[in-house]
Amino acid sequence: MSQPLVYQIRINCHLDESWFDWFFPLVIVNDPKGEATLTGPIRDQAELHGLLDRIFDLNLTLLAVNQIADPSERCFSL
Repeated sequence: MSQPLVYQIRINCHLDESWFDWFFPLVIVNDPKGEATLTGPIRDQAELHGLLDRIFDLNLTLLAVNQIADPSERCFSL
């Protein structure tokens, strides 16, 4: 089985701590511009599709989806 790919997903709102378990294992970082970035491993396209469906179902505005080319360069803030 291959390693999960690391993705960053940006949405146009802050997510409070009540959402952290909902999106686990992704790390949520709220930035000062009013956006949230979800970063973490996604096993395959089916899992990515499910996550994007969840964002859509929650009526959150998706700003960007990016695969991180070299996961060793990622930076997580807690």
